[in-house]
Amino acid sequence: MEDLIYYAWLLGFIVLAALAVYLKDDKKKVVIQVLLVYATAFVLLQAYRGILSRANANLAYTRADRAELYLKMSSGYIAMESYMPSMPSLKEKMESPKEQFYKEAEELLGEAVESAPKSTTLLTKQIILYGDQGKSVKKPLKQLRAVDGERAKKAEELARLLEAVYVTKKVKSSDYDALRKIADQDVSAGWYREIVTMQLVKNAGRTKQFKEMHADFHERYVYYMARLGAFGIAAVLCFLVGAIIIFIQLFFLPRKPTDENGLKLIRAPSDWSGKAVYGVFIGWLSIEFLLSVPLKSIASQMANIASEHGVIAIALLTAGLYLFQNLPSILLIWLLAIRPNKLPFFESLKLRLKVENRGIFKLVTAGILTWYACIPLVVLSVYISTKLGSQGSDNPIVAVVMAAAKEANPLGIVLFIFALGVLPGLIEELLFRGFLYTSLRRKFSIFPSLVISAAVFSVIHLDLGGALQLFCLGFLFAFILEKTRSLVPSMVAHCLWNSCTFIMALVAYG
Repeated sequence: MEDLIYYAWLLGFIVLAALAVYLKDDKKKVVIQVLLVYATAFVLLQAYRGILSRANANLAYTRADRAELYLKMSSGYIAMESYMPSMPSLKEKMESPKEQFYKEAEELLGEAVESAPKSTTLLTKQIILYGDQGKSVKKPLKQLRAVDGERAKKAEELARLLEAVYVTKKVKSSDYDALRKIADQDVSAGWYREIVTMQLVKNAGRTKQFKEMHADFHERYVYYMARLGAFGIAAVLCFLVGAIIIFIQLFFLPRKPTDENGLKLIRAPSDWSGKAVYGVFIGWLSIEFLLSVPLKSIASQMANIASEHGVIAIALLTAGLYLFQNLPSILLIWLLAIRPNKLPFFESLKLRLKVENRGIFKLVTAGILTWYACIPLVVLSVYISTKLGSQGSDNPIVAVVMAAAKEANPLGIVLFIFALGVLPGLIEELLFRGFLYTSLRRKFSIFPSLVISAAVFSVIHLDLGGALQLFCLGFLFAFILEKTRSLVPSMVAHCLWNSCTFIMALVAYG
């Protein structure tokens, strides 16, 4: 039924677009108006459905990722204990947070499985957690075997592995290679794969190999805790620098209104209309939602692609999918606003490498300082969102980030920074600040333009859990464009923010 509805919408777009091209004068204008109304109805319906499906689908995996973070920290505490046998008082102090981490992880994973009871990934994680604590795994194992459909074969293979590891606790030499292959390919990379692999080796009677793996595991988690500590110190310092920048901006720098010369540099050319702006956004969103159906099957296979072709293939695929869905927005700007009015592309969208007395160095520096200022504001917005009941971001790209962080190699890291950090920073700044904000400045003063552009930036992401954070980012990116009259600083800040978010996931989950 859903496929039929999709093709009906698609047919409507094709017919209306063909009429808009074929007809002339007044008839053409009428068809364009109908097309805009039709596209608006389609986008609103798909956005509503998208918000609901995202919230339901991603909440379980967000909880599972938080659970893994707790388990990694617990393993870090255990590893640190092994390096301080002569300090019993300190070891006793470490027992409480270690147990608390396990308890929190078990609760989060239980809620995740309850939300997605047929997920082989989540059931496998729950079984490994239970088994690691010496608890019975019969109930979740039975639930895993009951998974049917296209995931039934994978579920049966995982059940075979987990039964050998946590129920029979004996692995024949003839079965070891097959079970090890299942662990390497089907168990999520990270803590769960490490734990089940060590237990598999132990049950296979490979004592020497187990001892080596166990020692290596402890050493890596001591390093992991040191890495978390260093990252925490760096994050606090960045927070303080950002707070100082905001304080200076609010209380020491002059707050002059933009003069007429400045307005000429900020405002969009008067040649394109409000309808053109609306047409760009509604057209882009329509294309994105229409493409989401055929691309959904590719996105759903990302885990399999990662296991078969590696994280580099996922990075390249992520970049390709992003461009395929979002590059049409820039093409629409050119087709509906730039080209008909014969305007210079980069100047019209304020992509300037030099403005007044500011060269490229000053513009890049302004972008870096803006990134620092984003940190305390986003931390505050996360705190407020949590108090209001938010469970965190439900953007599906978060799952890709986490998966990439767990398996990334140096080349994969570079490619993911490009795919998740640089590309969105460039394209979204051209669209939301270079095109939307400057168009708003033709009609409104600074503050309404900042608020409206930031609100649109937040809403279009369809991320209820991250809405307030996105609003703060959109507000600051538009503010620095207003201050510098160039898109370069907001591009730098946006690229840095996205890239550092991936690096943060790399530190926590890698």
